[in-house]
Amino acid sequence: MLEKEKDTSDRILHAALQLMQAKGFKSVTIKDIAVASGVSEMTVFRHFETKRGVLEAAVNKYSYVPGFKKVFEQQVVYELEQDLKLIATSFLDLMENNRSIYLIAIQERTTMPELINLIAENTKQLKGLLTDYFLKMQDQYKMAVTDASKQAMVFLTMYYGYFSSTALWDGRFSSDSKEEFIDSSIKTFCDGLIK
Repeated sequence: MLEKEKDTSDRILHAALQLMQAKGFKSVTIKDIAVASGVSEMTVFRHFETKRGVLEAAVNKYSYVPGFKKVFEQQVVYELEQDLKLIATSFLDLMENNRSIYLIAIQERTTMPELINLIAENTKQLKGLLTDYFLKMQDQYKMAVTDASKQAMVFLTMYYGYFSSTALWDGRFSSDSKEEFIDSSIKTFCDGLIK
């Protein structure tokens, strides 16, 4: 894709996500997206064909799985506390970058179940990466042998819950900063897993 085309697509995606988060998917029109992104309606149609196509493209573009594959392939050092802090921080940062998609998915969960399915597939892949990491840590005798898949689920659920509470309630649930929450939760989590 040419750089100019990529810039146009990115501008359309960004404008669409902001509008859909503020007004809801159904309320936003292609015309609204075109005006907000400074392009013609035909340009939006040419890039994405439909309003649903815009949203699906955003979910695919902002998928956090490729970023996490890099974290697991290039940045983990197989030291549990250090790695889990990195993974937790990366997860919360990526979720924050995708806050619009998350809030749209919550708003449209009954009208667009396929959007939830796309997001669920990303989460399933991330759980698989984390499960594999825990299995390697067990093989290296660096953590207690437990059900790695369940531990991955507990870990992700903990950070998903923190992100959800901050995204939906703007800090009214917890006054801890992201860093304070990560430090405290990682220590608790590791205390239960380190041999």
